[in-house]
Amino acid sequence: MNESTLNWVRGLSSYLEFVEDYDAKRFIDFLEKCMYAENQVINSTDNKGMVEFISVLRKFAPNEIFDIFHKYFRSGEDPKIIQDAFSRGQVLSKIWLVTELAKIQKDFKMIHVHAGWLGQIRLYLDQVNINYDKIRIFDIDPIAIKLSDKVFNNELLENWKVKSAYFDITDTEQLYRTGYEYKSTDTVIEKSIPDCVISTSCEHFSDNWYHKLKIKSESWGNLVAIQTNNFHKIEDHINTVHSLDEMKMKYPMDKLLYEGELELNGYTRYMLIGKNK
Repeated sequence: MNESTLNWVRGLSSYLEFVEDYDAKRFIDFLEKCMYAENQVINSTDNKGMVEFISVLRKFAPNEIFDIFHKYFRSGEDPKIIQDAFSRGQVLSKIWLVTELAKIQKDFKMIHVHAGWLGQIRLYLDQVNINYDKIRIFDIDPIAIKLSDKVFNNELLENWKVKSAYFDITDTEQLYRTGYEYKSTDTVIEKSIPDCVISTSCEHFSDNWYHKLKIKSESWGNLVAIQTNNFHKIEDHINTVHSLDEMKMKYPMDKLLYEGELELNGYTRYMLIGKNK
């Protein structure tokens, strides 16, 4: 069995351990054993088969994450997307972020998540009891935006408590001293000021967005929580770093509240949490 195929199963196991649902974790650990078997009984790339398997999981080990996986596989989207989102490295990185963020501050009015992908960070924020009035999840991928709204955060879509929106964070022309301006739908444009900005994939784009944010948000007093890594061999990773010191030079903060690194399989993830002014 290809190790990359098993990576998301191990990630899901780590997530269930994080939320302390050990009954559900036992089922996922059983799934891993089945996938290791010479004659596979479960094909994780088969949407129909995964719907049937997760339907059984939901009966015997009810958990919100299984409801989400069930909706996802029923949607017919590429299985690899959600499996990438729940790879063990992705899961452990987000657990790390919310755990450290919760030690610093737990109450927010508006959280912005840059390049928020499927909006899965909301699950982790909720688990550590981080409170928020609203979350805006920015991405440029229309499929990711749809999946965030309809699969991952559908229960919180009412009154747009959690809403994905099209916004290219590298387009700094849409960032003003009065906030970010973005399209929440094809016809609705919002503007908001975050008191927390989360960006977990800084390796994917230049750091211009951060320097513009630092200038424009001098009066906001917001927290910024960002991650990058040294996984240089990935083609889409255009702005990796070699060390935590290099990250601090790229993303200088007026008040650094947390710095650290997390060793993962084959690479290191780095994180800074702080404030500007």
